[in-house]
Amino acid sequence: MSDFSKIAIASATAASLLLSSCASIVSRPSRDVSIQSNPSGLSFAVINASGETIHTGTTPQVVNLSARGGYFKPAKYTVQVKRSGKVVGNHQVTAGLNGWYFGNILIGGLIGMLIVDPLTGAMYRMPAEILVDANAVASTSGHSLTIASIETLTPEQRASIVRL
Repeated sequence: MSDFSKIAIASATAASLLLSSCASIVSRPSRDVSIQSNPSGLSFAVINASGETIHTGTTPQVVNLSARGGYFKPAKYTVQVKRSGKVVGNHQVTAGLNGWYFGNILIGGLIGMLIVDPLTGAMYRMPAEILVDANAVASTSGHSLTIASIETLTPEQRASIVRL
């Protein structure tokens, strides 16, 4: 192999490493997410930050959600759970930072860290599962009220019930 060939191969390898981005190589900007509810079998809607319903179905179900909300912005969603057409639970979800994004320090360099991963959304990652509790109802003043079937309570919880 000639010196020119060796230099060309080394240059091409170095350029591909410098122009790549770690999170974009190792993971995808979207992920299959399991939508769960307590109790299961309820209808749900996934609503994006623009207020558009992007998925509907019945729990449990797996949907594909993008982690990209914009340049250097994680995606944000609201999962609404409904029983008989009435919303009985909401869960706000925001994509978290993908650990592979920091691999750019070693592999992708500044181009991967500042351009490629933020543009593709690969710098963020969606959780594997979203659980919406349709039995819990939050109120103001820092207190909450939980309405649950007695069958879902532990023996300790049953022992603390006060009969009205």
